[in-house]
Amino acid sequence: MISNEELLQVLQKLTDVDPAERRTAAEALSAADERAIYPLIRLLRDDNPGVQDAAMRSIISIGGEVTAYMALPLLRETPFLRNTARIILRQIGRPSVALLRPLLADKDDDVRTFAVDLITDIGDCDYPAEIARLLETDQNQNVRASAARAIGTLGYREGIPALLVALKDNEWVCFSALEALALLKDESSVDQVLSLLESPSETLRYAAIETLGNIGSSRSSSALLSRISKSSDIEKTAIIKSLVQIGITPSMAQVGDLLLEMYTSGEWNERLIALTGLADLKDKRAVPVILDIAGSLDPSDPESEERLHAVREALMRFGCTPPLIEVLRDPAVKFRSQVVAIEIIGELQCEEAIPALISVMDGDLREVRRASILALARIRGTKALQALRACIEDRDGHVRNAAISALGQIGDKASFPLIMDHIVRENYQDVLEVTVRALLMIDPPVLFSKRDTLSPAIREIIARYAGSPDMLLVLSEDSEAGVRLAALSGLGRFPDERCRARLQKAVRDADPEARKLAVSALGSMNCCFDDIKTALKDNDQWVRLSAVRVLGDSGAPDAAKSIIPLLYDKEVPVVMATIDALIQLGSGEAVTLGALQNHQDPAVRERVAQILERV
Repeated sequence: MISNEELLQVLQKLTDVDPAERRTAAEALSAADERAIYPLIRLLRDDNPGVQDAAMRSIISIGGEVTAYMALPLLRETPFLRNTARIILRQIGRPSVALLRPLLADKDDDVRTFAVDLITDIGDCDYPAEIARLLETDQNQNVRASAARAIGTLGYREGIPALLVALKDNEWVCFSALEALALLKDESSVDQVLSLLESPSETLRYAAIETLGNIGSSRSSSALLSRISKSSDIEKTAIIKSLVQIGITPSMAQVGDLLLEMYTSGEWNERLIALTGLADLKDKRAVPVILDIAGSLDPSDPESEERLHAVREALMRFGCTPPLIEVLRDPAVKFRSQVVAIEIIGELQCEEAIPALISVMDGDLREVRRASILALARIRGTKALQALRACIEDRDGHVRNAAISALGQIGDKASFPLIMDHIVRENYQDVLEVTVRALLMIDPPVLFSKRDTLSPAIREIIARYAGSPDMLLVLSEDSEAGVRLAALSGLGRFPDERCRARLQKAVRDADPEARKLAVSALGSMNCCFDDIKTALKDNDQWVRLSAVRVLGDSGAPDAAKSIIPLLYDKEVPVVMATIDALIQLGSGEAVTLGALQNHQDPAVRERVAQILERV
């Protein structure tokens, strides 16, 4: 909040000859209180657009009922100030609504219209019945039209009788009433809306047809179907769109053509309707067209993600059709379109597409090739598995990764010797890890029996991912330090007596890294705290630190007493870890930490000061 002295200084700058100074002053007032509102409102009349904009933004920033009240008179000013006032009141939101109520009875038609439109924009009102009365009684058509829209936006169902009467009003008001009924989705209004299909106005008929689609009642389907043959092209398209929304796609001539045209030329809300209709008809001509537009969507865009989901849902309903498979053989098709088609083929487990999936593996597009691997994995079967095995030696690491991972998840024993033979030639660490994990999933005993023929790097990966305590116990005695350490770390996942005994032994290992990992692993077992406490006196600071953290997490009754001496450890990281552990154990009292207020390290002093201030 701006101080009184600063406020006076800033207000003086509002009259500066330099517009840059006035704009800066107006921006600064965004942090002021109601005293700045009137000067800012005056500044809206400034001849510099930048100053006007800054003033408007600051008024909105101050907000509140007082600001809304002082902005109301601007609704009677010049068009620019009226529009500015509407922006301000709309942005202030709920506090404006109560102040707009008296304006519903204003003598000025424009002011009444502005008031109703603002309530609609804000979307909140506790006197909707008064707005419904305007629809019934106001002499101005703009006010009545605005009132109709407001009833729909506010969801005021008690206003439906007034909306039905408004369907007999002039065309402008009738349009707004139809819009409101579409929002309210009221089935009781279907008959009155259907009567508008006989209107001499094509525009009004079109609006009525759209409303029936939005209401979504099957009661209107017969009337809409009967009108198709005698309608113009534009009206016919609207009828088909509405029928699709209702859930009835007519299987008659030209319907597929109209839906295809809607999908290729319409906005996305229309395309989504067309997708549903085309899927209902299972018009196979639509498959490449749907995929072509889907290929132009960026999957990383949230809006595109929703649209791609709708495309996939529609294509799934077509089933495994020849046009879907032919997309893979057409070099002119966008690569993203091919990826979508391949994903659908995989979900449908389309065996007849296997030759096409294998053929695209000869291409250079990584995403297409990788998608084919994933599709083959979902299809499975003899031919699919053969194709996956052939990719174990693929030139592209990403493709090898996907193929080997898939074979592992499937548990394909026939691929085991092929993967085992490949493992010594794999150059990429991430693919090597996937390869080892796949072998562990397919046949862990056979892999383990060959461990002596494998490099230390591969044995270390086995130790990281092994799912058997027997394997880890053996590897924890390996001649290579990296393998031993990985195995010791994994033993914490298996709280049986043999694993505990091996970790207890490792707490006294010559390698400090082994001691540290053993302490952490025992902590994850939530056992052997006497062994962990011995590590508090270890000559390696990181072993001591690990022991402190484990005891802090343990919640053991005497854990705090055991670690208090480490508040005076010579290593700052251990001291800091001990402070945090004591806080976690509920023992961070002033009497415990007070002696550290004069610690030689500033970080320790600052941490203790923060804690003591809270205590």
